[in-house]
Parts: sequence; structure tokens; C-alpha cells
Amino acid sequence: MQSQDSFKVIQKFLRRIRFFWQNIFLIGVLIFAVTFYHQLQTHTVLKPIPYLMILNWISFIVAMTLAIYIFILKRKYFNFRFYNTILKGLLAQSTDLTESQLARQFTRQMEKKMKLVWWLALALILVGVIYYWVSFDDRNLHVYFVVGLYSLAINYPRRDLLNKVPYLIEELYPETGESK
Repeated sequence: MQSQDSFKVIQKFLRRIRFFWQNIFLIGVLIFAVTFYHQLQTHTVLKPIPYLMILNWISFIVAMTLAIYIFILKRKYFNFRFYNTILKGLLAQSTDLTESQLARQFTRQMEKKMKLVWWLALALILVGVIYYWVSFDDRNLHVYFVVGLYSLAINYPRRDLLNKVPYLIEELYPETGESK
């Protein structure tokens, strides 16, 4: 019976966190759209900057670092084994938690991790936008936008990402069917 409470907590969390994700997604698209509109309307020419090649490499290194870091975070934090570890750790810290309280604490920790991935994806888009405004070179603008948007899209807070959490929580409590 208590797994229904933790299931509701997870569903409520997903509804709330999706709103945040949509805002990050919208900010990224709007920033790109304004920049792309400027590029289309003004027919910009590449600025003659002596350090353009260095700036291009710096933006590439930053973008690759962000993309790899997003990939590492996704593999580390968005998997069943990590969920089990974090739930056991939370229960070990405070053994008097109910199943719904444990689910709430779990969602608080996961929220931070999810938001970090989304902020990094937005930063990836911003790297391309900033590089464009400094140099008027639109090649990186489009590539970094696609990679950042893809990173946001694959890290959408889906229901199946956290579906097994209520069952993990239920397994952590005694077989009597009662939780504290």
C-alpha cells in the first residue's frame, strides 16, 4: 500500500521538474532563435580577429568538455544501481523515514542532479551563441545548438526513468508490509 504513496511522490516530482525542464529548453531555443534571426537578417561577415583560430579551439574544447561531462553525469546518476545506492544511503542516515519521506528525499537529490545536466546543456548552447557574437562565425552556433538541444531532449524527465524507484523503496522495508 505504501508504494502507492511513493509512486505519487515520484509522479508529482516529475510533473514539477518537467516544468523546469521546459523553461530551460525554451530559454535555449529562444537565445538561439534571436541569434539565428540576427544572423539571417544582417548577413554578417566573419570579423577579422587575429585570435579567431584560438577562440575557435577554446570554444570547441569547452563544448567538448561540457558534452563529455553531461555524458558522464548521465551514465553515473541516471541508472538503477545509483538509485538503489542513494536510497540505501538515505535510509541509513535516517532509519525512521516512511516510504513517502524517503521518496521525497530521493527526489530532492535527483532534482539537483537533473538540473545540473540541463544547465550544462544550456551552457553548451550558450558557448555557440557567445562564439557567434564575438566572431560572427555561425558554424559553431548551429553545431553547439544541435548538440545542446539533443542533450536536453535525451535527458527529458521521463516517467520510465524513475518508474522502479517506488519498488526499490518498498524492497528496503521489512516484509511485514508495514512501514514506519
